[in-house]
Amino acid sequence: MKKRNIIFDHLRALSMLGVVAIHVGDLVMQSGTPWNWLYLLCEVLSRYSVPTFFFISGYGLFYSHPLENPLDYGAFIKKRFKSIGIPYVVTSLFYMGVASLMARNLAMWHPKYVLFTLFFGLGNYHIYFLVILMWFYLLFPLWRSLMKKMEAMGLCSSLSILFILELFLYRGSAHFWAYPQWVVDTPLFYDLLQYRLNYFPFFYLFVFMMGGVIARHYEAFLTFIRKWKKVLGAAFVLSAGCNTLIFYRWILIHHMPLEDTTNALQQLSTPGLTYTVIFILFASAVLDRYPEGKLPLLEKVSDRSFYIYLIHPFFLDQLSYWIDRAIVPFNRFPMPVFYVLLITVSYVAAGLLKRLIPPLKRSLLTHLPYKA
Repeated sequence: MKKRNIIFDHLRALSMLGVVAIHVGDLVMQSGTPWNWLYLLCEVLSRYSVPTFFFISGYGLFYSHPLENPLDYGAFIKKRFKSIGIPYVVTSLFYMGVASLMARNLAMWHPKYVLFTLFFGLGNYHIYFLVILMWFYLLFPLWRSLMKKMEAMGLCSSLSILFILELFLYRGSAHFWAYPQWVVDTPLFYDLLQYRLNYFPFFYLFVFMMGGVIARHYEAFLTFIRKWKKVLGAAFVLSAGCNTLIFYRWILIHHMPLEDTTNALQQLSTPGLTYTVIFILFASAVLDRYPEGKLPLLEKVSDRSFYIYLIHPFFLDQLSYWIDRAIVPFNRFPMPVFYVLLITVSYVAAGLLKRLIPPLKRSLLTHLPYKA
């Protein structure tokens, strides 16, 4: 049995906390603490979160399925569909049901619309992550071939080339919004382009392959982060400082709307990718000091992170609604308190789901007319 990596378990928890911070970021300026620095922390400096999840996934896949061993693709996909595909479909349908109930509109349950929603990850604003993750799974033989070529070429040079290609992809995608008429007149092609960020795995390929490289050369990775820890710390401060400087320059001098600064500094940008990579390396160097059991809160969050990820948007909406209606107007409620409350409620609910779902799955499998 493969051994769990405690560094990346802790890193998963930090990523989960960052994802929640991003999602509450939209409410910062509507809360009782409408501070620019808090918006910066939530909407810009927490953007490492989603790419880091893909980094951890890349590590896990290449660690569990070494290139030296043959890949049983059928069994691999079947296992991943059970662990990710089914929860994705169920969660998407749940959020569609909530939206349908609130809007009192059954039109979204047309089979064509349901398939459209599931394919592009439109069940809720956060669920696209699982669509991209499933594409990484489906194309895993391609990534294995790519890893072999990268190792043959040399990892330093191949990772550098991949990083540069990623930046070109970001730049091209950021300016690719006006489509020729023939594209607009072809709904399928138009939708594939319009929703490319929701399913196209190549936007996160660098961090995914970086995780795979580390899985295959883990001892070299540990040596690197231990030797260069202070340099990584300085690089992290510099990168975070540059993002902060750009943010304040845009809003104070150029009077750019806050949402536009977020779009320009998000993870699919040069500052965003650079910050993410440095964060992963520096956070790993810091977490390397803490063996299992030394950071129990992070370990508990990591253990329930998948369920927290799935359900926290529901509680975000419910908490903000009921706080505004039953406790105090939301524009007087402090966002840090709301964030802690949301994490706590989501954590408790995730624990309940983690206890309830496995017995339900076992019960379902025992009643199937065939052996699973």
